Amino acid sequence: MRLSPNTEQELNWFLKRSRASQVRSLREFAEAEIVIPDGPYEGRKFRCHRQPYTGLWFDAIDSGSWNRFVATGPTQSGKTLACFLVPLLYHLFEVGETVICGLPDMDMASDKWREDILPIIEKSRYRNLMPSKGGGSRGGKVEAIQFLNGATLKFMSGGGGDKSRAGFTSRVVVITETDGMDTPGASSRESDKVTQLEARTRAYGSRKRIYLECTVSTQQGRTWQEYQNGTSSKIILPCPHCGEWVSPEREHLTGWRDTESQVAAKDRGQFQCPACSERWSDTERVQANSDSRLLHAGQTIDEQGAVVGDLKQTETLGFRWSAVNNLFLESGEIAADEWRASRSADEESTEREMRQFVWCLPVLPSRWEETAIRAEEITHRVVRWSQGVVPPETQHLTAAIDLGKYLCHWVVVAWQNKATGQIVDYGRIEVASPELGVEKALTVTLREFAEMLENGYPIAESEHRKQVEAVWVDAGYMAEVVYTFCLKQEGKIFYPSVGRGASQQRQQWYNRPTSTGSVVKKIGEGYHMNRLRSPRIDLLEVNADHWKTWVHQRLTTPVDETGSMMMFQGAPHEHLALAKHLTAERKTEEFISGKGVVTKWERVRKNNHWFDALYNACAAGHYVGVRLLDQPQPKQPQQWGKLSTLATNKHQQRSMKERWNDMRER
Repeated sequence: MRLSPNTEQELNWFLKRSRASQVRSLREFAEAEIVIPDGPYEGRKFRCHRQPYTGLWFDAIDSGSWNRFVATGPTQSGKTLACFLVPLLYHLFEVGETVICGLPDMDMASDKWREDILPIIEKSRYRNLMPSKGGGSRGGKVEAIQFLNGATLKFMSGGGGDKSRAGFTSRVVVITETDGMDTPGASSRESDKVTQLEARTRAYGSRKRIYLECTVSTQQGRTWQEYQNGTSSKIILPCPHCGEWVSPEREHLTGWRDTESQVAAKDRGQFQCPACSERWSDTERVQANSDSRLLHAGQTIDEQGAVVGDLKQTETLGFRWSAVNNLFLESGEIAADEWRASRSADEESTEREMRQFVWCLPVLPSRWEETAIRAEEITHRVVRWSQGVVPPETQHLTAAIDLGKYLCHWVVVAWQNKATGQIVDYGRIEVASPELGVEKALTVTLREFAEMLENGYPIAESEHRKQVEAVWVDAGYMAEVVYTFCLKQEGKIFYPSVGRGASQQRQQWYNRPTSTGSVVKKIGEGYHMNRLRSPRIDLLEVNADHWKTWVHQRLTTPVDETGSMMMFQGAPHEHLALAKHLTAERKTEEFISGKGVVTKWERVRKNNHWFDALYNACAAGHYVGVRLLDQPQPKQPQQWGKLSTLATNKHQQRSMKERWNDMRER
């Protein structure tokens, strides 16, 4: 391929610099080569003085003290440019080496290239190094781009198989949206996608360069953990009034709380010194940031303003800046946002936004996140069998469906020894209520569900199929429709059920009956079967609180032990919707007069339908013989002829027996 004069000149320039090893610092590169592609500084050269934290960040990287760099800060403060794009372009064009760009999924690759990376290159003189053919030359899918200086930009994701990350080696990995590729809450991160991407640099040893950039998410998120386990560095500012070196945080933004309007909050909001409590004007705040320094964990600053103390023994620079360091916003603008957030109807959501996007603080656990198990943990409890395939050791197969006006949620569970369960299938069925009316539409939906289960499920490594033994249908909504449907079904595997518990809307508590009789036909663990007189059908009343607790116990049992519950093979994001339903309620304990300490399940998120379906499917498992522990089956009380159908307790049954014997003697 014949190069244009400009391209050939650029290539010769790179080769000459490479041979001479004359590589500029990151700060020098950024200020000399980067032109802002959009925003208020569009078309102007990058300058560190506009956001002084960027100079501290670049200088810390150039110091050579670390080979891993984790950065987090407020949104819309130049974080992507300074912490993702500049390092990426520096290694591609200044150093002239291959870079792996890590993303949560490959669907983002084209967007990231087109919206963030390409505009920067096109504004610089490196546009002459763009390839004329291949990846990145004509749009479309982007996986790898080889520039004319020989460097390659390789996109890799946190999704897909491990083969997408294997076999490609580079000294440099730059990852954006880090927490989107992580497994928060896991006990070990040895096999997560971030670690797998970092493994591509193993051949380079201490010469590797890893950059992780992300808005901080939760306390368990990768970014916050990396920051704390690294140098946990903070930016300190000299107070213009007392001269103390301080690091103002959220509580030091004052003047806005008691104002009567958002405009007033903007006018009066200012940062104050944590040491002397004097308020800073915006001019003083800008000057303080211009004179700022970076303090690492274990270090202090002496009276002469010199940083003293040994660096923490770590290979990771943990770098964070906050709203006080974001000079794109005046103090009053931040105060106005605080005023608005404090008066929002959705207080929890706005508080999360302020912590995460303004102050760069991890989001505190919300009520649903305080459940015994996190949704993200559930999504990783998968087996090797695909959807709709029953494990070879399956002994029982049960199902349940939760009804709604527009959507019905259903679950099918395969049971192995010792109540080891696997969700082999689940889904939603749309209900055509607007077109057919609720009653008729639900009947059609239930027929569709019955037809789906009719042929059973294939057994893995076998030519046989496993039939569903029991299907419990939620009768808490449109009970008459459910009763009519179940009565018409042949095979008698469909049973209407209704949950009772402390969390029910009408506060209906489950009370276990003491015996069977004309009304109670069967007593199980946390459920019993009633024979209704009109219509004449068996209704299962379920202790919802007991079985919800039982489900979460299965979901918190280690996956390699009996009694655990797993899901069919699938990527974590494929099971996230189900997992959120299963964690939509929180278990609490409350002392109730006459009942003692009672376990209650409190709904903390609206959608819990798969949770309702799953606990019914689990109770149905016990109904057909699933047992966590080997235990003798309780003997059912003996029936004493037709007259016993009038008895409802043991005392009445004994009385009827005596009368029957008297009649026979006469």
